[in-house]
Amino acid sequence: MQFMNGLRGRPVANCMPTPIKRIAIFPKIQPDTVLAVFLLKKFGEVMFPGVAEAEVVFWSSTEPGKTPAQYEQEGTLLIDHAGSRFDHHRDDHGRKTECASSLVAKALGVTDKPELKKLLAWAKRDDLEGKGTISSDPLDRAFGLSGIIMTLNRTHADNPQNILDFVYAIFEAHFHDEWRRANELPAEWRKARAEGRATESMINSALGSLRLITLDSENVALPGFLRAYLKADVVIQRLPTGHINVITRQQKRVDLKPAVASIRRAEATATGFDISNLDQETLEKPGRVPGLDQWFYDTAANTIQNGGVNPQNIVPTALTLVQVTEALTRGLEPKNNQHPI
Repeated sequence: MQFMNGLRGRPVANCMPTPIKRIAIFPKIQPDTVLAVFLLKKFGEVMFPGVAEAEVVFWSSTEPGKTPAQYEQEGTLLIDHAGSRFDHHRDDHGRKTECASSLVAKALGVTDKPELKKLLAWAKRDDLEGKGTISSDPLDRAFGLSGIIMTLNRTHADNPQNILDFVYAIFEAHFHDEWRRANELPAEWRKARAEGRATESMINSALGSLRLITLDSENVALPGFLRAYLKADVVIQRLPTGHINVITRQQKRVDLKPAVASIRRAEATATGFDISNLDQETLEKPGRVPGLDQWFYDTAANTIQNGGVNPQNIVPTALTLVQVTEALTRGLEPKNNQHPI
């Protein structure tokens, strides 16, 4: 690796790099610098040996006359300090053009990783434009992440490590969620289709054609992925326990009342429960219907749940995945669905 000399760095000798023991940032925690630290620890070990386990230290300034290259030779990597390689870049008019996290991402070659795109875009917008939260609503601004970090800096200025840990944990959670969406969930979807555990079809409804996906999988994150990335309007998932849940894409605003009534009728037939005294309005009602407690109609989430993602003591449906799909399809047919939203 080449060390950098001076403020912006000129390559000098090719030599084995000194292991990084410390990452130095300012005591006032900024989303941009936290993300820079996150990227270095997650992806920087090859370029900066030791950085994954390096201590983060909080410096208000560096020693006069001491260059970033000298710090690196001593095992300290500077972030946003002394014109180091990961300090803000400015144009000829003094305007910031790059922030620390974008510089780190470019140096490590991770700018185009799908799981990092939102983090990098948000941190850069927050740092260069001061728009971590765009909303003008005072509650959004107070409780958006940028506002919370500002409050923490004011109230816990004597303990930047705690603030760093808090923000770092949020970035870590977001990263892993995005990584699952970009890698694990598409792979699980392809596997389910290849093994015949998933089907796709178009069904008629009062809203027109709806994209329906049925799925036999234990991965409870998969329906959300299918709605967001494959634009599935309705997803029916059967869990290994036999519980079956119906999830919809809320933007489509599918009227599930006739569908839940149809599923409850099918359940009554399968279990021998007498529903002769129950009218259509009762079978369509939100929540549970006594005697058919397996099915919960959630109007807020616009789902029909047989236990949800954590069934606990809810009895699995007596219906198969095919039977639930058929019942739902019958209920959504335009002639049965008289109340489109």
